[in-house]
Amino acid sequence: MPDTLDRASRKMDLAAGLLLLLWSALAPPALAQAIAQAPAQPQPIAAADLMLRADTPELRFRWALPPEATLEPALFSAMRAEGEASLASEQKAALNDEAEARKAKFPFRQYLWNQRWSAEAETPALLALSAKVSGYTGGAHGNAGFATSLFDRAAQARIAFADLFTDPKAAIDALTPGWCKALDAERAARRAGQPNTMFSDCPPLAERTITPMGDPIIYSLRVLVDPYIAGPWSEGVYEIAVDPAPALPFLKPAYRSAFAKP
Repeated sequence: MPDTLDRASRKMDLAAGLLLLLWSALAPPALAQAIAQAPAQPQPIAAADLMLRADTPELRFRWALPPEATLEPALFSAMRAEGEASLASEQKAALNDEAEARKAKFPFRQYLWNQRWSAEAETPALLALSAKVSGYTGGAHGNAGFATSLFDRAAQARIAFADLFTDPKAAIDALTPGWCKALDAERAARRAGQPNTMFSDCPPLAERTITPMGDPIIYSLRVLVDPYIAGPWSEGVYEIAVDPAPALPFLKPAYRSAFAKP
């Protein structure tokens, strides 16, 4: 009986040794393959990466993204690259103009650039950002305007406002009465009953900057209007809320769930 147990024990030891040898030979490549096939984990985005700043005698530059931009790394990367391009362009222009002013012995005032993005709509289908843009490059006053970024989260692509609709023209036509009515009401309030015949028409909505608004569902559209479009410089920019309901019949199927139903 002891000999039988000893032989069985030796067989088990031999089998264990063979298994260990086989594991040593095969495990490293298998593990390497598994590691190679595992999806890469996205690197966290530092808060400092949401900002770009420059302070020189020629230029004061400010650019910032909201934290919501980091929800979509592809969008963040594209917008960060655009911010860096703006910084390089503004630096070059300021340096060139300062050199020209010095050569001509003219005074030079520091140039300014400010673009701060905000999250406007966040739904499972869409992420919308907008920015007020202001700058100064000499002259009587600075410049002001708007920018928007609308991101299709399923397609992982930036889209235009018109891309939301099967028939963009029909959608814009449906929204136009509400846009014109709301704009006229805001202009009347700012002008306190004083007429302004130079800025009395309703600017075409198709040419305006429009951003969806809402979280977790879009309930409104905001029309962003630069100075000199709806009124004189003294009236500043216009931000007009418009009910999206008239355009909902023209939404593409992929975006219908993103909008509140009337």
